[in-house]
This record gives sequence, structure tokens and C-alpha cells, in this order.
Amino acid sequence: MSQIFHAKTKRIDIQNWEEMIVVLNEQEAREYGINAFDKVSIFYKGQEIVLNVDLSNKLVKPREIWLYKDVYKKYKIKENQNVWISFTTNSSESMEALKKAIKWFKLNYKEIYAIMKDISTNRFTDTLITYFSALGFFKKSTDEELFMMTKAMAETWEMLKFKWVVADKHCMGGVPGNETTMIMIPLLASLGIKMPKTFSKSITTPAATWECVDVLMDISFNKQEIENLVKKENCCLVRWWWLDLAPADEKLIKVAYPLSMQSFSRTVVSIMAKKYAMWINHSLIDIPVWPTAKVSNKKTALWLKKKYEYIWKKLWMKMIVEITDAKEPIWAGIWPHLQVREVLRVLQQHELRPMDLQNKAIHLCSKVIELVWMAKWKKAHELAYNQLKSGAAWKKMQKIIKAQRWKNPNIKSEDLKLWKFKKEVKAEKNWTIKKIDLKLINDTTRTLWSPIDETSWLYLHKKTWDKVKENDIIYTMYASETSKINMALQNLKWKKMYEIK
Repeated sequence: MSQIFHAKTKRIDIQNWEEMIVVLNEQEAREYGINAFDKVSIFYKGQEIVLNVDLSNKLVKPREIWLYKDVYKKYKIKENQNVWISFTTNSSESMEALKKAIKWFKLNYKEIYAIMKDISTNRFTDTLITYFSALGFFKKSTDEELFMMTKAMAETWEMLKFKWVVADKHCMGGVPGNETTMIMIPLLASLGIKMPKTFSKSITTPAATWECVDVLMDISFNKQEIENLVKKENCCLVRWWWLDLAPADEKLIKVAYPLSMQSFSRTVVSIMAKKYAMWINHSLIDIPVWPTAKVSNKKTALWLKKKYEYIWKKLWMKMIVEITDAKEPIWAGIWPHLQVREVLRVLQQHELRPMDLQNKAIHLCSKVIELVWMAKWKKAHELAYNQLKSGAAWKKMQKIIKAQRWKNPNIKSEDLKLWKFKKEVKAEKNWTIKKIDLKLINDTTRTLWSPIDETSWLYLHKKTWDKVKENDIIYTMYASETSKINMALQNLKWKKMYEIK
């Protein structure tokens, strides 16, 4: 073990949301071989906690350690506590296993477990995690390796152990506006089906379930709080990052985010590890398919389906994989507030509700109802539709919002205010829309800084096979600064979101 020194804790009101960070005195840290962006272990009440380091030349005094809010909230560390500190190193097993993987040798479970353990405990730097993540694009993994990765990712940390039939729905993503989850979870929970839904930040779309649910309610809950929510309301809608369940997955997602890329094999591992860690025993996987979607063709979708089937059988789960059409965005609004407005319109049965979103949600709900043997075929569809039509799904959503201690459970869809700063893009001539480029829509919305900037969003006025006349508004861009809109327009100078005929 490296040299150990002690310091007194000081809590500061700064939060990173993703990284667990402490700040040390620069001169003192370097005396012990610690540099900025290294990892340190602090020992507090018998536990070792591995954290990321920043250094301060003047603010932090020697024998002080400043804790970010994320750290002291998660680990319940009090002010003015003496903790021991040492430089953190990786285990020799994990480093040898990573080198072996880079050389394209197959790993056994013990080696995979060592890597996942060091990622989970925050010992791997982002550089090492990126090496491991990138292997998913270049090295073909066997079905057995994917299973071992899934099992190790879940078993290197805590796991929930529900006693009931526990169901779940997951979409592989890549389709703008496809927010069926926020409709399905309250609908199915209102039928008595246990639905503990967790989610990560969006990787391939501007706004996914994390960003949308955060508009209506608190999404940060610990393991015990989740168990209480599921027991009381039959469901929850919470972010994965706050839990100590398969933490390696969140760290792998973090390094994948800048490029909006994640290999399909690692996507399967990510999804299945979360199901296993949450003790999900019945699950629906939605794979949207279209040339410009995340999964571009049916051949790839069927390949993914086989991977899922192999792993869920090994983990003794029941699962159905639904391959769905993703030829265009679901409805028109691409931005958390816009997507939530459409979700609320469906749940509240507003006259302007998007029927494509409603129909897809009902279809997927009927599949989950069949999976848990509550009803079959037409009766399953009718059961899902009636829960929506009767208002039972909306009443359950109101209870969830209230239980998840946030905002207004009586919110109306039209209460969500939209922004005034905009740029309307109009048609230069008459034409018919043949195709919509989903990837380009995602890229454009990210250029506008969605979802980071809440004032940035995109609204599509036209969909596939709509006839467009000269000077019709095709889409509207919204952003906090004209420079962002100009950048998005520049990116679209030689590319078109719409293919016309």
C-alpha cells in the first residue's frame, strides 16, 4: 500500500452529479505522489472509498480534504472528521486482464470480474475505461463472454431482491421523441404489475427518459427508497446513477457519451446487467429499426434479439423482444419539456394528444400484460387501452409524482411553458416528404445544446408523406443564443433532415 496521511473533512456546496470529487492541498498531495485527476482512497468508518482528486494551491490547507456534495451525501461523511488518505492503484488482476483483452485473447469469468470490480470501485481512470469500452467495437465477443460480462457487472456491487413478479420495459433508443416509458410505467402499475424503472442519461438521442422524468419529479433515490416506492406504488421512475447497482455500467456510459456511440454488444450487456441487478424477472425490450435509427436494419435487430435471448435464459428471466418501425420521430417535439407535454396529453387524454405515441405505448403495454400472464392478445390490448381511457394511468402518474417528492402532481400538459426565441425554416418549393433522417435530427438538436440547455429544442411541423407547399414551415429551432441556431443551420447547409420527391 502507498503512503497514508490523515486530513480533516470539510463539506462544500458544489455538486458534479457524475464524478465523486475531493480537493486536496496541492503541495501536500504531491509530497505523497498525488497529482490532479488521480484517484485516492479515503478510509472512513471501516470502509474504503475511491474518489477523484482536484488540487488547490491556496483554498485548501494542508491536512484538509474538501468533499463535494455528491461525496458527503452518498457516503454520509460528516464535517470535521479525521480520515486517512492514500494514493489508489488498480489491482494487478484487472490490469493483466485488460492487457489480455487488448491483445484479443478471451477472458474467463474471474478476469472479467476483476475488470468490472475495479471499474465499479472507481479504481479505473477514464482512460482505462475508454480502452475497455472501445474493445466492444473492434473485438467480437462470444455469447458466453457477454453473459459473463453481464453477470460480473451486476455482481460486483449491490443487488435488489424483490419477492414478486417484477416487470420492466426498455427501449434501445435512437428515435427522437419516443417517450413511451412515462406512459407505460404508470399504466402497468395501475394494473398491479410491479414496474421498478431505472434509467441512464441519453447517449444517442437529445432527450431520453432521464431528462424527461426530471421535468416532473425527483429522480434521485437510494436502494431502500426504491423498495418502498415499489411496495407502495408498484413502480418508480428513478435514475440509475444514484444507486450502487452495477456502477460499472454508468462509468462505461460516461465515456461513450461524447461520441454518442456504444457498441451493440456492450449495449446488450448494459441493459441486461441492470435487469439482473434490479432482480427483474419479466422484461420487454423494444428495438426500433430504420436506416437512420440506432439499429439500422432488421438483420442487426435479429442478431441483438439472439444475444438478449441467450443471456436472459442463462439468468432465468422471461423476456420478449419487440422489433418496431422507426421510420420517423414519434410525434413532433424533440426536447424534454416538449416530450413531457406530449406524454401528459396522452395520459390526460387531451384532444391534441399524439396518436402515434399513444398507439405505440398501448401496443407495448399489451405485450407486457401478456408476458406476466394477466391477459392475452385482444384482451391485453383492451385492458391497456381502458386504463388509459378511464384515467387510471394518469391517476397513478399523479401518485408517482407525489411519492417522488417533486413539483406539481396536478400539472396539466399546457402548463409546460415553451420558449419564444426561434428560427422557422420554410420550404423553398412544393414537395412530398419521403424520409426523415433521425441521426441528423439528433445531431441538430445536440448542436442546439439539448438537453443541457433547457431553452434548446426542435419542433417538426411535417412528417413522412406530408405534402409541403412553398413557404410552409417545415421545422422550428429554439435556442438561448442565435449563435447556436446559426451553427445548426450551417451544419444543415449540405445535409437535409428530409428526403423529398
